[in-house]
Amino acid sequence: MLKRSQQRCTICTVTYQHEVRSCAQQARGRHDNKNKVNFTTFAVGDYVLVGSVVQRSNKLALQWRRPNQVVRAVTDHVMETQQLVPPFGVSTYHSCRPKMYQDSSIEVTEDLINQIAYCDGGFHVERLEKVRLTNGEYQVQVKWMGLGDEEVLWELARNPLDAIPVVFTKWCKTHKSAKHVAAMMKNLGLL
Repeated sequence: MLKRSQQRCTICTVTYQHEVRSCAQQARGRHDNKNKVNFTTFAVGDYVLVGSVVQRSNKLALQWRRPNQVVRAVTDHVMETQQLVPPFGVSTYHSCRPKMYQDSSIEVTEDLINQIAYCDGGFHVERLEKVRLTNGEYQVQVKWMGLGDEEVLWELARNPLDAIPVVFTKWCKTHKSAKHVAAMMKNLGLL
């Protein structure tokens, strides 16, 4: 037979274990009831903005790129999208990467294509100025619409090629005889 002090310890232990189990079950229940990650489902023909990963100081972020059109569903969560402007590239993305821009009922007008071709992230390129070679990398001087001449920036050549490929390629072909332009085009695979 157990002494009274042993009985109290046993009761305390059983009560404590019950409380721990109860707390664990509650925590498990809260975890199970939390919203699970829901991936958006896209239909063929929908227009999506595709997020590309950008490294910012100590965290990853997404930069939303121009609209693409979903052209094929590879699986429930993987799709192929096509650019709406030349070169009409097709890329494969997991459904966590794009977000809905507009459903397939949107009319693709010339104005929309011009917006896509000339705009990425809210800044419009007014003109491309010149090219320089710095530390083995080609840079393009970009004049942004609505910003002053003192805010003209030197961008790595790949940035305008990614952001405004039609405008950039057309500018390169027009200015091929300017200093460094032909060499930059060759370096970027535009020749």
